[in-house]
Amino acid sequence: MNYLVARLILIQWTFKGLSSFINMNKKELSDTAQQRLIEQTRKDDAYFRSIIENNSFYIIKTDLEGRYTYLNPFFCKMLDLQAEEWLGKESLSLIMPVDHAACIETVEKCFADPQNSFWVMLRKPTPNGVLHTQWEFKVLKDENDAPCELLCIGHDITPLILKQEQLLSLVDVAAEQNKRLVNFTYIISHNVRSHVANIIGILNISEDFEDSKMALGMIHDSTLSLDETLNNLNEIISIQANTSLPVAALNVFDEIYRIFQSIQALNSGPDTTISYQFDPSQVVNINPAYFESIILNLITNAFKYKSTERSLEIELNLYDEEKYKVLTFKDNGLGIDLGRYKDQLFGLYKTFHRNKDARGLGLYLIKTQIEAMKGKIEVESEVNVGTTFYIYFNQSDISIVSDTNNNL
Repeated sequence: MNYLVARLILIQWTFKGLSSFINMNKKELSDTAQQRLIEQTRKDDAYFRSIIENNSFYIIKTDLEGRYTYLNPFFCKMLDLQAEEWLGKESLSLIMPVDHAACIETVEKCFADPQNSFWVMLRKPTPNGVLHTQWEFKVLKDENDAPCELLCIGHDITPLILKQEQLLSLVDVAAEQNKRLVNFTYIISHNVRSHVANIIGILNISEDFEDSKMALGMIHDSTLSLDETLNNLNEIISIQANTSLPVAALNVFDEIYRIFQSIQALNSGPDTTISYQFDPSQVVNINPAYFESIILNLITNAFKYKSTERSLEIELNLYDEEKYKVLTFKDNGLGIDLGRYKDQLFGLYKTFHRNKDARGLGLYLIKTQIEAMKGKIEVESEVNVGTTFYIYFNQSDISIVSDTNNNL
């Protein structure tokens, strides 16, 4: 790249330097020699210009105010523009606003140190999306050694950036898998072993029990707890192992209303109010079984952790945000101390209230199911005020199945 910069600068001054050389040496050079020198220089100039016009580098020049004075054909082709329409226009207009500051800072470095060139990465808008580019900036000078133009040579680094993002994504996946492995290790080393140790302990002292039914009852209770733990573990593994989920178009209002009606018996308060702040005709593309599980966990949590000081109020909203359909689920229950529990909120078997029936599984399952569908979940909460969950349902790169009954 530095060679190309040097050659472009040389081309710029070839004829000016040549004219001075001929004028200074007219007596020593015959007309034929002068003509040959001029002709050879023109050939060299044409050769290097052909390289510049047809190479895979972007080459542009601007005046001292940042207005285009030259755009090579390859640059025009990649950005789908006509050079003559852009001559004299601001060069910043073809740079993403987020990179304007970096571009200006690099130009300032060039003028502060005109003997050197400086590098910068800039994003440019194209008809096919954002183009990631890397540029070398260099100040050009006139015959009086004063800055006159800025030469910019760039190339496409989009594949490199995409590969880098892919690698970072893989690192995130590996970190998440490691976190899940820690959770599973906790289940096996703590919960499962605790149940097994309890059963073994009962068996070891069973002879001391005068009432054998009592011993059997204790073993029965421990066995049920062990079975529940294993079922939970199996459910989590099934969610994470299922990489091809059937998706259907569901009417959000109808599905949520149906789920509410199906668990009316759990609603301990007759004054509970549920409001829908969205168009009841809205549809979301999602796996029906996961959607039901997510809504069911949110509703039962709202019932379970309602405040004793006021009637339960639940408010739901649905809106579009980029590639997501975002469902907000807001209640006025006990709330969660996020300052204390934020990092544990979606952890397995993590509980934040003293309810006897709290298992610490619901939020973990919600997050696992959402992420299995390439979505995400966020939460806002304040103690004794309430909690709002933001459920992001990914709507891109999904295939809709025609029959939803097979997926429930």
